[in-house]
Amino acid sequence: MNIEELEAKVEELELKVEYLQRLQDIEEIKKLQYAYGYYLMNWLHEELIDCFSTSPNTTLEWPQGTFIGADGPRRFFGNINTENDPEFMHQMMQISGIVDIEPDGDTAKGRWWGFGAMAIPAGSMEVPGGEGVGQSIGCGIYEMVYIRENGVWKILKIKWVPVYSGTLEEGWVKPERRSKAKSAPINSRGFPEDWHPDRGPDPVDYSYPSGRILPFHYPHPVTGKKTTEEKRNV
Repeated sequence: MNIEELEAKVEELELKVEYLQRLQDIEEIKKLQYAYGYYLMNWLHEELIDCFSTSPNTTLEWPQGTFIGADGPRRFFGNINTENDPEFMHQMMQISGIVDIEPDGDTAKGRWWGFGAMAIPAGSMEVPGGEGVGQSIGCGIYEMVYIRENGVWKILKIKWVPVYSGTLEEGWVKPERRSKAKSAPINSRGFPEDWHPDRGPDPVDYSYPSGRILPFHYPHPVTGKKTTEEKRNV
């Protein structure tokens, strides 16, 4: 093998290593974003805050306003206390994600659909007065910027752009544009008589509004710590 062939081989190997590194980075960023969504559902504020960079450029941009700085995540997520309110739910599924690693290798951009349902009890989000629980469904787009700090991917910037929201009763289409036709009933069937599961149902009720959190199988992707759902599940 002459010098030219050797140099070509080395270049090919370097490109393969770079490609594999980018694949690994993308998977780590996806896990970070997915974990953020799970923590958001139950407003685990410490876990949410730990997803973010401590950079002074950290930015949380919502329709209501933008929080900037290393303390931005705590000023936003830390001011809502849901620990004593099991009816609170802020489900926003992180789906259809697209992640692109920047040429520097230590920053990346992402775009995700967020879709889910909210149940906000009166007073739980520092709204004075009122009774009961407000329910709604919503959908929007997350535009993200990520940064690698000390070898760990974190969220540097998050921008939430709502696309639609509404209640199950009212929907999200304007009244004058709603169809008068009703949906056909869903035809559901039970299981066959000889159908026997290998194990009975989970004795723990995680359904709304129990307030219980399905345990996480992974540690926090930034801190490596065990999450705190056990405290909430007591």
